[in-house]
Amino acid sequence: MKINLEELRKREKYIHEQKHYDLNLIIWNYNNPCQFDGAWDEYSTQTRGLITDSEGNIIARPFKKFFNIGEKEDTKIEKLPLEIPEITEKIDGSLGIQYYVGDRVFLSTRGSFNSEQAIFGTKFMERFKKSDFKEGFTYLYEIIYPENRIVVDYKGKKECVLLAVIETETGKEIDFREEAKRLGLNCAKRVNSTIEKLIELLPSLTSDEEGFVAKYNNGLRIKMKGNEYIRLHRLITRFSTISIWDCLRNNQKIEEFLSGVPDEFYEWVKNKKKELEDNFNGFYEKAKMGFNKVKNLPDRKSQALKIMKDYKEISSAIFGLLDEKDISEILWKKLRPKFELPFKTDIDTN
Repeated sequence: MKINLEELRKREKYIHEQKHYDLNLIIWNYNNPCQFDGAWDEYSTQTRGLITDSEGNIIARPFKKFFNIGEKEDTKIEKLPLEIPEITEKIDGSLGIQYYVGDRVFLSTRGSFNSEQAIFGTKFMERFKKSDFKEGFTYLYEIIYPENRIVVDYKGKKECVLLAVIETETGKEIDFREEAKRLGLNCAKRVNSTIEKLIELLPSLTSDEEGFVAKYNNGLRIKMKGNEYIRLHRLITRFSTISIWDCLRNNQKIEEFLSGVPDEFYEWVKNKKKELEDNFNGFYEKAKMGFNKVKNLPDRKSQALKIMKDYKEISSAIFGLLDEKDISEILWKKLRPKFELPFKTDIDTN
């Protein structure tokens, strides 16, 4: 089956393409503006790591974009199909999408052929060869290992957990549990419950339980995430160096935001906080030194000439001290850091 690449490229504002570094392959992945604007249509919903060749032939078909319960009209509980869905645990890692080069098995992630997660997944699957898998099907995994931790702590596990097996031509799925058993792989665990009961359970889930995924016979998938997981995930995936800088600048206690976060994230925040505070204190001391050098000069002109000659970098702060102003805001503006997040790229954050 082919997909119209011209239509995908018309949506370049919302769909990113990454060409393989060596092969005639392209990954198509919707971006943050697509999610922010809700620009979902028949093309953007398919680009959750879709792999094609340069002619538009679909090489590997991942999940279509699926939504939280109640997020869209057809995911409201009163609009869901009446049947009992297949429910599985939701695993907190990176989506791995299987493709082949000759008889070798490779995994990509949602937006990259060579992300750290893709490299780990490919290494994990190297004991297999293409002929071990059903021809014409795309195998999807959740890639988990300690360095790829987002919120849930999997206690050192390193594996690719089978999530689904999708017919590449049609998008129809077969029983992934049977395939996992045949291949000797772990798979997403089935949950015997109802949607209603799981919704009641979400507020009581711990940070080591992401939530659940429900799949209906018509192909509809919905996700349900625990309240604590949502809180921590939003914090971890959005709390940047700018967030830390903003807290310090406004005299907010960063620790109030960090209840229950993983140790690795806490260490990252603590180190960045110290780095910013040390830089602030360094600039403040330098400004005081400059102030002491010029405060007794006879007039403002003499002071200005000395400041601009020897202390141009922090001149506004020294002038602020001369005018008996609080220079904290001046220094924090000067120290605004480069935007940086605490996690590796290509983590599935939605």
